[in-house]
Amino acid sequence: MKTLTYSLIFVLALMIFGSFTAFAQEAVSGKVYWRGAVDNKVRLTVFGTTLEQTTIEGQTLADGVYSFTAPLPSSAVNVIVNRLEGRSTRVTVIQQPNAANDFKAVIEIHDERGGSAEYLLEISW
Repeated sequence: MKTLTYSLIFVLALMIFGSFTAFAQEAVSGKVYWRGAVDNKVRLTVFGTTLEQTTIEGQTLADGVYSFTAPLPSSAVNVIVNRLEGRSTRVTVIQQPNAANDFKAVIEIHDERGGSAEYLLEISW
């Protein structure tokens, strides 16, 4: 009886831990969509459920709008960016989230053509 009880506890622990592990793995993936205008060079800094926009070069324009499907986790994850709309192909992740940068991802958009252009980005992890 004692062995059966320990076996049941072990099986329950595995089921709970397995569910927790699956939940933790799912929570690591997510996306943020950003739409905004760029005149030359803009940096987007992503952390948690926050996205900060900084003009590096060119005219400072109104901040874009963004929407998260899940927060960027406070752990090292691989961030990629997909340009859905916009004229420049120079859209890159220049910093991956890590402990040294407080788990922030930094994306840079470099639009070399004159004037501003609208962009739609999908940033995922």
